[in-house]
Amino acid sequence: MSKPSAAPSLSVDVLVIGSGFGGSVAALRLTEKGYRVTVIEAGRSFADEDFATSPWQVQRLLWAPRLGIHGIMRIRLRRRLLALNGVGVGGGSLAYAAVHYRPDATAFHAPGWDRTVDWAQELAPHYDRAEHMLGTTTVPGTSNGDRLLRQVADDLGVADTFHPTRVGIHLGPPGQQTSDPYFNGQGPARTGCTQCGQCTAGCPAGAKNTLVKNYLHLAERAGATIRPLTSATALHPHTDGTWHVHVRTRTTKPFQRQRPQIVAARQVVLAAGAWGTAELLHRSRPTLPGLSPALGTRTCTNRETITAVSGRRLDIGAGVAISSALRPDPNTLIQLCRVGTGAHPLTGALLPIPLPAPFRGFGRRTALLFTMERQDSTLTSHYLRGLFGRRLTFRAGTTRPEPVRLAAADALTQHFARHVQGRARRMTTTLLRIPFTAHLLGGCPLGTDPTHHVADPYHRVHGYPTLHIADASTIPANLGLNPGLTITAMAERAFAAWPQADTPDLRPRPGERYQPPSPMKVQPTPCPIPSSSASAEPASSPASHPGCCPASTSSPTASPADACSPAACSSPPSSSPPPVTEPA
Repeated sequence: MSKPSAAPSLSVDVLVIGSGFGGSVAALRLTEKGYRVTVIEAGRSFADEDFATSPWQVQRLLWAPRLGIHGIMRIRLRRRLLALNGVGVGGGSLAYAAVHYRPDATAFHAPGWDRTVDWAQELAPHYDRAEHMLGTTTVPGTSNGDRLLRQVADDLGVADTFHPTRVGIHLGPPGQQTSDPYFNGQGPARTGCTQCGQCTAGCPAGAKNTLVKNYLHLAERAGATIRPLTSATALHPHTDGTWHVHVRTRTTKPFQRQRPQIVAARQVVLAAGAWGTAELLHRSRPTLPGLSPALGTRTCTNRETITAVSGRRLDIGAGVAISSALRPDPNTLIQLCRVGTGAHPLTGALLPIPLPAPFRGFGRRTALLFTMERQDSTLTSHYLRGLFGRRLTFRAGTTRPEPVRLAAADALTQHFARHVQGRARRMTTTLLRIPFTAHLLGGCPLGTDPTHHVADPYHRVHGYPTLHIADASTIPANLGLNPGLTITAMAERAFAAWPQADTPDLRPRPGERYQPPSPMKVQPTPCPIPSSSASAEPASSPASHPGCCPASTSSPTASPADACSPAACSSPPSSSPPPVTEPA
């Protein structure tokens, strides 16, 4: 580590470490409140044309910076865990399938959630705001794969749980570019979804509503600065509550030495993901002796598995990456997934290895079934020295182990295979008994007790009130569904409570009794589309984006980000679909 007394090369009001869901919300909302905000991101920035158009373009897909490979997906392997996460400006939104779910209220009663807070009630308006910002809409129509999954649901007696997914994808005219349909013309031009199924490869068509196209775009317009290829390595607090953060900036060349710097900040927001934030805090413990002993606890895999069905006569059809889902039981969600057409390296990760013909047609002839389960099981992370130096490791945190197979997933996969006269397949990691997750959660639980929680309900780290956490690490339980919308809503709640720059902070001081934040108030702004024409459009059309406001509610003080926001409407039009959770 560099000495903390070294002179900083940059001074800001707020340094945000990470540009995923939580970091992007921080960048926009705090810039809007008058703070000077800089965001650092370990990965590079991407334009739509930079994303992989083939699954074999490893240099655009995977992250191996020492080899000069700077793609969008990082794979980490430990003895107890195989974890995937997005990397690059936009964080996990680059590699996620853009599927948005709201947990029902019972999810927040699971072990790990602090009962002091009524999470379901407090998060409700922030889910509205997050859905608006991310452009959430329901997948229209059904592909052949969706129809097959519905038939399987009928056979299993759970037809009432089958549903099309809600996604953050611009479902405009396929391949056609239009001006911004979401933010009153303040956002970037958008291209309609081509149904190629390559959402998790970054979306080369440009239809996926990644954070670069909403929160980060608007944050930069408002004055935030984003520094890609820059990683935080250590946190040094000062007695006045300010920070010196040690960072390293790399180039895209292989074996290039990283350049160390120090950034001075009045406040720091950790948003490096469940893995990155926990690792940085563990590494900084020598300079942060007051950190809660709960650091690393309640780490969750979301209890995920992947199975598949392949068949010579199977054709799942075109569509978004995840277009439909069902629930074989109340705690289990199984989604139909696709990865595009043609051959795919994923086929080598599934057993049994297919014959050449199915290998060539893997994308269309294979139905991937992604399962998540809401049951209580956790890991605990530690920062230990091993053969490769000090790094994050995991130990069991509960008696229930993390799954490598789920009975409900195996049963449905076998039934699907019989239904299409295909063959059921499973991940090779099941042989190695290694749990897999694409949605690592927890490690920094929120709550009022510093012994059992790393940060308070306002996301301020116990003992260090100018250090904040806003990412997946604050979700202390398996949601059993895609967590992106929840991470965004929790971050919206956290930063809505911040004061305007240079004004008194009305939140209770650390250690004082928790008080729910005041209800979110957003000044309404007019719709870009006249209200008289909005009701004539389909609900999924950008012209009738849910929550559009009549022109009479306009206010010159509102943020462009809140134009047409449900949170900005005192009385949304009756034609707007209400926020929904997935079927029970």
